[in-house]
Amino acid sequence: MSRKHKGLSVFFADIAQGVAKNDVWLTFAMDDMQQRYRRSALGLLWIMLSYALFVGGISFIFGAFTRFDSGAFVTYVAIGFALFTFLMAQIIDGCQVFVNSMTWIKSVSMPLSVHVFRSIFRSIFVLALNLVVAFAAMILFGWRPELVALMSLPGFAIYLINAVAVQYTFGFVAARYRDVTHLTNSITRIMIFLTPILWVREEMTGARAVAADFNPLTHYIEIIRAPLMGELPRMSSWGIVLALTAIIWIAAALVGAHLRRRLAYWI
Repeated sequence: MSRKHKGLSVFFADIAQGVAKNDVWLTFAMDDMQQRYRRSALGLLWIMLSYALFVGGISFIFGAFTRFDSGAFVTYVAIGFALFTFLMAQIIDGCQVFVNSMTWIKSVSMPLSVHVFRSIFRSIFVLALNLVVAFAAMILFGWRPELVALMSLPGFAIYLINAVAVQYTFGFVAARYRDVTHLTNSITRIMIFLTPILWVREEMTGARAVAADFNPLTHYIEIIRAPLMGELPRMSSWGIVLALTAIIWIAAALVGAHLRRRLAYWI
């Protein structure tokens, strides 16, 4: 077996072994969440409270600039921001996923994917709490689930599939080139303004509409938000998401196959 093929087999074997050790990364992830909010009176409720305050404030201010009625715009913002937060977390946390776990990587023999799944589960936990608030607000404004909402389930599956590849890729690259972390932090700060969360994509025309369509996050959010709002997602969005998923996994496999052996020297 060539070195390239051996590297790829090791990469995918690492992921499979990490999945099998779900008790380890689940324990790590829950401990991370408890440590973050230890000695806080509200604890994990701060996640839901900060999310609710953001959605409420944005809906109140930006709702005046849209043709959507107040209930529909709150739903639009609530779902969009919850999904956006999850997607951004995969990039930001991915840059630190191996660096923050350097003690474990250097001292304990375990699949690298354990640290990736640990990070992803933290994001899933936060997303679940945010969606609880989102659905509560949506129901309050008269939202009722429709059959088309089931089309959001494949979207959530795609999110998880992408999360693994994204965190692997950014984890290796940022461990080697630390400037990547600072670059991604700078870019992600402005992405919320370039992604249809505070504004409605369908109300934009000209260059703004083109810019929105060139933004991959627009399409990732579309495949879940549209069904939950009772609409069919654009097939072009699904096509772009699936194409990007394939590209991201190819990048993750190549990076994982070539760089994993040097990881211990970089962190």
